[in-house]
Amino acid sequence: MPHKTANQSVHIVLGTAGFGSAKDPQAKFNDATSATPLLDLFRSHGHTELDTARAYPVEAGGTAEELLGRLEVGSWATINSKVKSWTPHAHRKEGIEKSVADSLEALNVDKVHIMFLHAPDRTTPFEETCRAMDAAHREGKFERFGLSNFTAEEVDEVVAICGKEGFVKPTAYQAKYSIIARGSEEDLFPVLRKHGISFHAYSPSAAGFFSGNVTRESVNSSGSRWDSGTLLGKIYQGDYFKDEIFAAATRVKKSAEAVGLTGHGVALRWTLYHSLLRAEHGDAIIVGCSSLAQMEQNLEYIEQGPLPKNLVEEMGQVWDSVKATAPSYHK
Repeated sequence: MPHKTANQSVHIVLGTAGFGSAKDPQAKFNDATSATPLLDLFRSHGHTELDTARAYPVEAGGTAEELLGRLEVGSWATINSKVKSWTPHAHRKEGIEKSVADSLEALNVDKVHIMFLHAPDRTTPFEETCRAMDAAHREGKFERFGLSNFTAEEVDEVVAICGKEGFVKPTAYQAKYSIIARGSEEDLFPVLRKHGISFHAYSPSAAGFFSGNVTRESVNSSGSRWDSGTLLGKIYQGDYFKDEIFAAATRVKKSAEAVGLTGHGVALRWTLYHSLLRAEHGDAIIVGCSSLAQMEQNLEYIEQGPLPKNLVEEMGQVWDSVKATAPSYHK
């Protein structure tokens, strides 16, 4: 029997940034032997939505989609992906066309559910980008248009362009969101709600920052997502390696342990049950892992339901303590 969460309608999505070629040391699921048990576990808990990207894994882009395609996940999963976005002019018409086509070929599917722009390409006019996405949508290559890492003002701009030109409008948005990354609440969430756009939260536990295992020495751990020798590690350090955020993580961990919980579990449960995410808006959290055991633990935490009231109140105080130095929701 599928397991149920107390907030079942907020989608639980499997993040696959750790899938793909071992050429990226942060990719832990490299083949059917390692990936299939994880996918089976996720399905056994009643979840069937996957998040990937043309850029995954970061140092071997495209190989996550290729692995998912070889495993024929399209036969049972709802798949969301993202176009290549991290270089100048990536969102020109030909760039969008190629990225979408390459994703579908790698995934071995005719279409995906949501195709996100992974990040804004500010070197290309948004109208050209939206026109290319509209053309791909009209060709049936994806069901919903999504944005990721755009500012609130840029979301408004994209929606206005799409409305004016008769293009498909974005109906999903993806960004980091956690106890210590809530900057989106003030300006972004009102814009999303105004336009009927669902929110997909990535890094809902701040990339494991509350586990107690992340220290300034983590930069020396090869293969870790915090490894300073990798692009992703540098990004994570820039977001989280600040004195106020380390202090906040320690506070979350100690407060959790005082009531028999873990900092990591509290972080996941806060994002799912006590944040601005709402089932009626089609919101989701994206949960990743570096091992099967870690995903088992994540799913167990998720299924434990809401947190004690006093702990929720303290998490609000934690946010107040880091608000000035918290990582941004946009790029």
